[in-house]
Amino acid sequence: MANHPISIESAGGEYMESVLVVSWAARPGDRVKAGDLIVTVETAKAATEVEASHDGWLVRINFAEGQEAPVGAVLGMISDTEEIITEPTASTPDPVSAGGTSGLEKAVADPLPAKMLRGTDDRIVASPLARRIARQAGIDLAGVMGTGPNGRIKQRDVAKALEANNMPAASYGLSSTSATAAIMATGSRSIPIVLLHGFGADRSAWRQVLPLLGRDIETLALDLPGHGSSADQPADSIEQLAHWVSDRLEAEGIERAHLVGHSLGGATALALTSLGRVAVQSVTLLAPGGLGPEINGSFINGLTRSETPDALDRWLTVMLGENATLPQGYAAAVIRQMEKIGNSGVLEALAGKLFANDTQAFDMMPALKALSVPTRIIWGRSDRVIPANHAARAPDFAAVHLLSGVGHVPQTEAPTLTARLIMETVRSAD
Repeated sequence: MANHPISIESAGGEYMESVLVVSWAARPGDRVKAGDLIVTVETAKAATEVEASHDGWLVRINFAEGQEAPVGAVLGMISDTEEIITEPTASTPDPVSAGGTSGLEKAVADPLPAKMLRGTDDRIVASPLARRIARQAGIDLAGVMGTGPNGRIKQRDVAKALEANNMPAASYGLSSTSATAAIMATGSRSIPIVLLHGFGADRSAWRQVLPLLGRDIETLALDLPGHGSSADQPADSIEQLAHWVSDRLEAEGIERAHLVGHSLGGATALALTSLGRVAVQSVTLLAPGGLGPEINGSFINGLTRSETPDALDRWLTVMLGENATLPQGYAAAVIRQMEKIGNSGVLEALAGKLFANDTQAFDMMPALKALSVPTRIIWGRSDRVIPANHAARAPDFAAVHLLSGVGHVPQTEAPTLTARLIMETVRSAD
C-alpha cells in the first residue's frame, strides 16, 4: 500500500508563498482516477486545477476550502487502498511526508487565535481583505480571533481586535478618525457575495466562477437544506429555505450582502429579499425559479430517481446547451455523493412540494418587482429545464442577458461571462 501526496509547487516563473484552496472536487472516501480534477487552488495570478496523480481513494484532506496552504505543503492524500478517512481540522496542519498518515480530529466550533492556525512556515489563515486592513492598521494577526469557517480571520475580526485594544488612530498609521471607525468603514466597502445553488446541486456548483470574482472579494457559497453538507436540514418551501439562509447569514455576522442565486437558489434569493432581515445590496439571478409556472418535471424526477451513472448522465445532459458536455465521470461522482450523504429521498420529497406536475408551486414575481437594488437576470437561450422566455416577464429595471448556446447552468457553461456579469451588478451597487 502506498500513499500519494497532493501538492502544488511554484510554477511558470510565478513567485508564490502560499495558495488558497478554492474547492475540492472529491471528498474523503471518494474513488479517484489519475487525471481527475481533485482540487482547485488560487495563486496570486490565477486559479489552478490540480489533478490526481494516481488511481486510488482520497483518504485525507489537510487544508479545507477557504484555507491558505504553503507552497509545497501536502494538501491531501490519495491511497492505493481505502483506509481511515480524515477531514481537515480547524487549524492548518503541518505539512506531512508523502508516506505519512495521521488522524485529524474534527473541527471545533469555538474561534481560535490565529497563532493556533499556523503551519510550520508560520502562515496565518485570513481573508485578503482582513490582511490588507491589518497591514494598514499595523495589527498583528497572530493574536486575532478568527470567526470565519475553520477559524479564518475576516475583516470584522480585525475591527474587533482594534476596538479591544482601545488605541488611538495614530498608533495604527490611520487618519485622525477613530481607528475602529476607519477599519469598519474600510470593511463596509467589502460586502460579501452570497451564492445559492440550484436544486440537486451543492456549493461546488460555483467552483468555476469563484476564482474569477477577484482576490479581494468576500464570498460565501452555502449548501441549501437537503443538499450537500446541509442534507440533514429540513425544508419543504421556498420560505423555509429563505429563513434558513437568513439564519446562516446572521450566524456569520453578515448584515448586508450581494445575492447570487441559480434556479432554486434564485427563488430562494428573491424570498430572502422579502424577509427584510438582511440588507440586500444587489441581486443576480441565473435561470431563477418562480418567474413562471412551467418546469421540466421529467428532468427533476430523473435527477432524484436515477440509480445508475448512465441513467443520471442522460438527465444531467438536459441541463446543458448544445455546445457543452459534462466532464467524464461526473454522473458517477454525483451518484456517489448522493449515496454518501443519503439525500435522494429528501430531494424527492422537496421536489414533490415545489415542482409537482411540471409546475413551479411558487410565484417569485412580486418579490422581483419589489426590488429597489441593482438587479440582473442571466439565462441560457437553450435552457431545457426552465423556459428562457420567463425572462421576458422581468420588470424594466432589471438587466436581462440571454446567452446563446447556453442551457440551464451559465455558471458552468459560461463561467467567465457569468463572473463578469455578477461583478458588474455588484459594482453598480456602489
